[in-house]
Amino acid sequence: MRDFRELPEWEKAHELTVAVYETTSEFPEKEMLGLTQQIRLASAAVPIKIAQGCARDDKGEQVSLLEVAADSAIELEYYLLLSYELELINISEYDRLISGVVEVKEKLESLIERLKTNS
Repeated sequence: MRDFRELPEWEKAHELTVAVYETTSEFPEKEMLGLTQQIRLASAAVPIKIAQGCARDDKGEQVSLLEVAADSAIELEYYLLLSYELELINISEYDRLISGVVEVKEKLESLIERLKTNS
């Protein structure tokens, strides 16, 4: 078992979650129980699943949890697109957050492949 805070994948996902929370804090009040909550849940699920994967000794379980984290990143990607199209975030904020999502997805894909190869 390893400390999840030592993983660069977790660190980047955590930074992205903080940025998402900051951005969504400016969403309209009427979205608090709708899109705001969904974006935050999807975003936080990524570092949560990475952390849970670190707590597992079984490589298969680790890979499975990392795949769930990657799925949550894809979900977040959609919610950010929707937020942009609904004009809740501007293009520069959208681009900044999406580049973070892409980086997290790439890091997760690489980590998943390393774990599968070393099984």
